[in-house]
Amino acid sequence: MKIATKSKSNYAVLAIGLVVLLIVFEIIFRVKNFLFNNWLPGFIDSSFWRNNIAGYLGFMLTILPLVLIELVLPNEKDSEDHKGGMLFWVISIQANYFIGLLSIMLIQYLNLGPVVHLSFQSLSSGLFLPPLLLNILLIVSSLLIFDFFYYWFHRLQHTVPFFWEFHKTHHSIRNLNSVVSYHHFSEELWRIPFVALPLAILIRIDAPQLAILSSFYAFYGQFIHMNSRVSLGPLRRIFADNVYHRLHHSIEKEHYNKNFAAFFPVWDQLFGTVHFPVKDEFPKVGLDDVEQPRTIKEYLFHPTPFKKKNRSFRKKN
Repeated sequence: MKIATKSKSNYAVLAIGLVVLLIVFEIIFRVKNFLFNNWLPGFIDSSFWRNNIAGYLGFMLTILPLVLIELVLPNEKDSEDHKGGMLFWVISIQANYFIGLLSIMLIQYLNLGPVVHLSFQSLSSGLFLPPLLLNILLIVSSLLIFDFFYYWFHRLQHTVPFFWEFHKTHHSIRNLNSVVSYHHFSEELWRIPFVALPLAILIRIDAPQLAILSSFYAFYGQFIHMNSRVSLGPLRRIFADNVYHRLHHSIEKEHYNKNFAAFFPVWDQLFGTVHFPVKDEFPKVGLDDVEQPRTIKEYLFHPTPFKKKNRSFRKKN
């Protein structure tokens, strides 16, 4: 983690800050586990309501430390406003619950099995690696493969006008931060054929959960949208962070169609879409001719996929 200043980067502060953030993630992860495993089952009998409440509580606990960081160390003034995000997240989380069930049902109905199945148990007996290192390698590998499919799906969203209509809701946000970073709820549907099903067919990686990595993964979608001077610093050449992803949302022309990867910039580097930020680069974001949704009605009907493509699509491409 890094605090961007005019002075030379202090790598000791970077390392300490990263450890502190990971410890905060670990504490929140344990609190979530306690609530979900001990409190909710005894309080609510219905698995439907229990899973939904778990989703909302999980999201609240996820964004709490990030919002605190944004309040203490904000970066861009226009992105300091956290209003207008929570209501749309309520809709999105509920929709994602049903879409997730649909994805699982499709995979089971089609009887999709992976071409490659890697497991900690099978590999640990044949490879001379410490168990912790092997576990980390498996988890990172699974994220790397997921990010490959996500990268190409994300590029598709910026290339095909139909898919851009759903994705533009996310890019229309002008006060982008850890809370105001919603997508249109229907966007998750398109991840099924382009991400979930290909992954189910290609590979399955089983590894024991490492709590600290699992908690960091849960935070990542909000972290890369965080409006703060806190970042991963030079580590962003390996792992995408909020400064790296900010350029993807930038209104500056030199940033158009850059930085599609969610986790690993290596995919942008390999396919020619990388733009690493320079010192103190944290541009304004949004779309010039698409208004950010402010009401439930505007949010629900923001995509217009059957109209002629608008200027925002041409601008982003």
